[in-house]
Amino acid sequence: MKIKAVLFYAILFKMSFVAAESNEELALRARKAYEKGDYAGSIESYEKILGKGYESVVLYYNLGNAYFRNVNIPSAILFYEKALKLEPNHPDIRHNLLIANSRITDKVEFIPELFYKRWWKSILNSFSLDFAAAGLIVLLTLSLLCAAIFLSSRHIGIRKTAFWSGISLFILFFILIVAARQKEQLLKQHKEAIVFTPTVTVKSSPDDASANLFVIHEGLKVTLLDQIGEWQEIKIANGSIGWLRSGDIRKI
Repeated sequence: MKIKAVLFYAILFKMSFVAAESNEELALRARKAYEKGDYAGSIESYEKILGKGYESVVLYYNLGNAYFRNVNIPSAILFYEKALKLEPNHPDIRHNLLIANSRITDKVEFIPELFYKRWWKSILNSFSLDFAAAGLIVLLTLSLLCAAIFLSSRHIGIRKTAFWSGISLFILFFILIVAARQKEQLLKQHKEAIVFTPTVTVKSSPDDASANLFVIHEGLKVTLLDQIGEWQEIKIANGSIGWLRSGDIRKI
């Protein structure tokens, strides 16, 4: 009985120690495992960090690399996409994602976006929410300063300059608010997903008896349009639309 008690408390102590591991310790263990070629062990440690509700560009990127080395391409693509969602212009993430996408079966041609959509998307991708918050403070301060100069100055030229400068700054302030709100919504929304079933037959409606439209494979990114029960309406890059089961995909 004493031996059993000692074993019980030893196991309990070990469980408490594991639960108390910090993210830094888990990240260090994951990095060391990755360097030794133990990619499954690296993934396990990184996933524990994720399980605590923590997320970051570095975490997603490292997980993507570990999954890629472990020859799990759909998971690698998923975490590269998650990292890219937080930092859209990161060159290393884009490069690794391009390599991972070259390993999947489906090579879907993209429909070119309208120029103004590409322009607006490039603006959203050019800044972080922290930068937007700082920018709003600066623009508001400068706008109020221009207003103060306009109200206090008696020189016509200075008043005109302050007036039009204030108007321009206020317009930029408004545009940045709209852009920041939309970027925040994009970060919170899960409108894209990665296919995780090796082969999926996309249906014309949310019903197994409906017509088969086309076949897609694991690793492909899809856009989510609607959901009815366990069925998800999706669109792929060439514009084709259909239905598949929610269990076939994982949201980005």
